Amino acid sequence: MILSLIISLFLTIIIELTISFIIGIRNKEDIEVIVWANILTNPIVVYLANCLKLLNNNLIYNILIIIMEIVVIIVEFIIYKKYLIFKEKTPIFISSINNIISYSLGIIISKIIF
Repeated sequence: MILSLIISLFLTIIIELTISFIIGIRNKEDIEVIVWANILTNPIVVYLANCLKLLNNNLIYNILIIIMEIVVIIVEFIIYKKYLIFKEKTPIFISSINNIISYSLGIIISKIIF
C-alpha cells in the first residue's frame, strides 16, 4: 500500500504541475503551493480509496470516491485562494481542472498498469 501511495502522489504532482504550467503558473512559490496541497490531500484520498476497495461494492466505492474528489477540490481551492500569487485563473478553476484531469489520467494509468 505504501508503494501505491508514493506512486500516486508522484504521478499526481507531475500531472498537476504540468497542467498548472500549461495554464500559466510558472512562479516558484505557486509551484510549491501546488506540490504541498497535493502532499496534504493525495495520500489521504488514496489510502481511503484503497480501504474502500475492500468493501467489494462498486456503487458505494464510486459514490464515496466522487465525494472525496469534491472535498479535495474544495480543500485545494481554499489553499489556492489563500496562497497562490497567480491570478489569471480563479483558484476554483485551477483546483477543478487539476483534479479532474489528474484523477482521469490516474484511472487510465491504473487500467494500463494493473
